[in-house]
Order: sequence, then C-alpha cells, then structure tokens
Amino acid sequence: MRAPQRLGWAGPAAAALFAASLIGFAAIRTDGYAHATKAVSELGAVDAPNALGFNLLGFVLPGLLVVALALGLREALKSSAGPLLLAVSGLFFLGAGVFPIDMAARSSALSMAHLAAAQLSAVAFAIAVFPLGSAMRRHPHFAALGRVTPWFLLFLLANIAWQIVWQMTGSILPGWGQRIAFGGYFAWAALAGYRLTRLSRA
Repeated sequence: MRAPQRLGWAGPAAAALFAASLIGFAAIRTDGYAHATKAVSELGAVDAPNALGFNLLGFVLPGLLVVALALGLREALKSSAGPLLLAVSGLFFLGAGVFPIDMAARSSALSMAHLAAAQLSAVAFAIAVFPLGSAMRRHPHFAALGRVTPWFLLFLLANIAWQIVWQMTGSILPGWGQRIAFGGYFAWAALAGYRLTRLSRA
C-alpha cells in the first residue's frame, strides 16, 4: 500500500476518535452534561473535568488526522486547492483544542481564540468542498463522492439554521445542531479516507 492509501486511514480514524471522545467524555461527566443542550467545546472548557484529555483526543488528534488525510488526497488527486483548504480546516480544528474555551469568561482572549479557531475550521471546510468536489469528479475512483461532496455544506448550514431557530424561538435543543455539523464533517472525512485506502484496487 502506497503512502496516499495509508494516509487514507486518517479519515475514518479522525471520525472514530472524535465520536468516541465526544460520547466517552460526556458519559463520564457527573455534572449533568447533556448532548442536547451543551456545546461540544464545554467538554474541553477551562476547569471542566478531564478537559485536557478531551482537547487532545477530541480536537488536537482528529485535527492532525484531517491534515494527514488532506496530504493523501493532494497526492492522489494531483490537486492542491481543495486539499490545502482541508488541511487548513484540520489545523484550525486542532487549534480549538489548543485554546480551550473559558465558560466563565466568554469574552476573554482564550475564549475568542477558541471560537475563532472553530469557526475558521468550518469556513475553510465550507470553501474546500467545491474544489474538492471538482477534483474528485475528474478522478474516476472518486467521481461518485465528488458529485455529493459540495452537498456536505448543508451540514454546516443546518447548524447555523438550528442556532438561529433556537435563539429566536427556544423551541429546539441547541446542542444537536452543532453535532449535525460535526457529523457531516467527519462523515465526509471517513468516506473520503476510505475511498483513498481503496485507490490501489481501482
């Protein structure tokens, strides 16, 4: 198996690690943390239980794995724009763990750095889906995934819409919208990575 195919495993690994961290660290909380009402960032917040563990396993390592996936896709697709933006997204995702939010000081520099990293990760991915989709459609092995890749932007838009509805009406639980966005992000990474691992058999 050549280097791009080996790097493909970073996609499913990032998805599995993030999901396991989200579920596992939430499960061991004893202070009433709930997926429906709490932000993911609160698991790694300053002074939160096991914050360092979540920041490393939930943000930093998945971010690094997304960068590794981007490197593999860059070589396989012979394209730079989309994979570069994907790598930037992974680096900002990593940054969300390096700069944990401080729930007691939401306007602090640390909190602002966390929020900026998280938002810029999403923006970079939202832009990346278009050149990634275009490059994949030109490659016979990735063509099917390339056709649907731009539609993964809807997961991020769903999060925005979810938050708007919650703030305006309070009729929905705010935590789920964020998890929809994360789910789309890592579902795409897992699919792209899996296709990359199968490239030598195409």
